[in-house]
Amino acid sequence: MKITDIFLAKKFIDFKHSYGISSATFTGEAFLILKLLGEDGTFGLADGVTAIPFGYEDVDTMIHIIRKYLSKAIIGKDSLDIEAIETSMEIATPGHPIAKAAIDIALYDLNAKTLGLPVYQLLGGKFRDEVRLGGFVGISDTERMVREAHDLVQQGCKDIKIKIGKDPQADLQRVQEIRHIIGPDPQLFVDGNQGCNLTEYLPVFQKMEKYDLAFIEQPLPTWDIGGYQKLCAKLDTPILIDEGVYTPNDLMTLIKYQAVGAVNIKILKTGLTGGKKISAIAESAGLLCHLGSMFETGIGTAASIHFAISTRCISHASECLFPTLLAEDVIENDIYSIMPKSWTWELPQNNGLGISLKPDIDKLLER
Repeated sequence: MKITDIFLAKKFIDFKHSYGISSATFTGEAFLILKLLGEDGTFGLADGVTAIPFGYEDVDTMIHIIRKYLSKAIIGKDSLDIEAIETSMEIATPGHPIAKAAIDIALYDLNAKTLGLPVYQLLGGKFRDEVRLGGFVGISDTERMVREAHDLVQQGCKDIKIKIGKDPQADLQRVQEIRHIIGPDPQLFVDGNQGCNLTEYLPVFQKMEKYDLAFIEQPLPTWDIGGYQKLCAKLDTPILIDEGVYTPNDLMTLIKYQAVGAVNIKILKTGLTGGKKISAIAESAGLLCHLGSMFETGIGTAASIHFAISTRCISHASECLFPTLLAEDVIENDIYSIMPKSWTWELPQNNGLGISLKPDIDKLLER
């Protein structure tokens, strides 16, 4: 299918409640909505999200880069020639992974609709019938964090991420209290979002290990590969890398220096093509894989579900539930806005990503 046009929109959406990490507290977020048009009127959808404070891309940046550089690299191309399109985008401009990931996801939606297939069939077919979900607790006061973790378990959640990275001793106390109140069975892991330092946090992590952590996620700045080497050598808990892996090359560097124990793949920063490449490298290296969230709308959630359905090494609960925390979603029927009681998303049945935009969101799209 020849690509004939691309349409973009920016949409700010409030969160139902604030969400804190080591570097910021969020009450809402700006999203990119993208529609890729084929010559017969078939279209593919994708979304993107502001990466700041972790990266340099925000929605305005992405819109500028797509309109000025990336659109010229893709319009007129055959949508099935994904490798060639990826190469054209890299030639057009280096970097800008989230903008490129949105185009990549829209290509798969367009192609799958054209072929009359769900996207997961283009990604290797069905490996599993459902995607298990985990909950997360943002940084706030200790009482609220403990209460939120307890509430998640009461609702049936069996996998919980705890945000840390502002105060090592407070973090240790919170993990201790949360493990005590939720009991030994739920899987628990912590995420520093680069807010920790090796000197203060290594002894804290060693003490945290007795609370049976599944992972310690991205505690140090991404550049501190030496620090990650030391953590991997001195801790039994796998070090899960998120912000440090955007590309297959990023992961290969970490593997070379023995500075990674697991990988958090986020489709909005890798695209579906990049996510598959990273998962193949991780599986070959014997690394665990986790499927994360970047504050997706229902579009990115659908893309992540298709990825997890078709990818063998995604062996832990995913975080693809962010539409349940949005005041509104951008897709019709709000199919990902209500947390399923089973804490699983089921196998998508419709062609493409299986979603469509609400009419008011579709009207926002411009060339």
